[in-house]
Amino acid sequence: MLPIRCLLLDDEPLARQVLRTYAERLPFLHVAGECANALEAYEFLSQQEVDLIFCDIEMPRISGLDFLKALPHRPLVILTTAYEQYALAGFELDVVDYLLKPVAFDRFWRALEKVKSRLAGQQGLPTFPSAPAEAAPVPTPEAFITIKENSSLIKVALADIHYVEAMKDYVKIFTPERRLVAYLTLKKLEETLPADQFTRAHKSYIVRNAGIQALQGNMLELATGVQIPVGMQYREAVLRVLHQHLVRR
Repeated sequence: MLPIRCLLLDDEPLARQVLRTYAERLPFLHVAGECANALEAYEFLSQQEVDLIFCDIEMPRISGLDFLKALPHRPLVILTTAYEQYALAGFELDVVDYLLKPVAFDRFWRALEKVKSRLAGQQGLPTFPSAPAEAAPVPTPEAFITIKENSSLIKVALADIHYVEAMKDYVKIFTPERRLVAYLTLKKLEETLPADQFTRAHKSYIVRNAGIQALQGNMLELATGVQIPVGMQYREAVLRVLHQHLVRR
């Protein structure tokens, strides 16, 4: 299969930078161009073809969905947005995937595997090897996540996260230097964080495993001295992490 040519369409420069950085890690993906709005993207596509568009939804003047509906010949599309409510509209447009910001690399990579499969089907190529072959290497998980705080995308090192607290539709991420507030649900963040490094301790809290110090009753003590309540349904998972730490020590 030839390299997949893609267009990055997002009005936020940092969002495009994250996608470009991820794309550079995949040898089969080539970024043909970047556009900050739908008008720029329409002009770009009138001059050259791409196989795939990474399309943001909330953009000034013309939304990503309206832009896609207006395209006479639409390439494959992966929607990138911070808002879950557009999922149904996206799939009605037959998009390949729907990535919620902040986008983790492993989620990005899985979306591209779907693109490869879709393109192989269009080209009449087999979507699985006809003979045994070595498995493709699994990309190394990122050592950071990217979150959106206000209008900025911020890279947060996993090793810097002490714990995360839910606050309705937001989460508070506590690091040594600051407290970050991101428009994101705790459930979505839990899906993004590596399960072998973070544990849900309560319906409102996620903690980094390496920072767990002790469990006293229903309170979890972290190495920083902070105490986190432990919910009954999460107690077994917390005890399992504590046991693993004791074995290593």
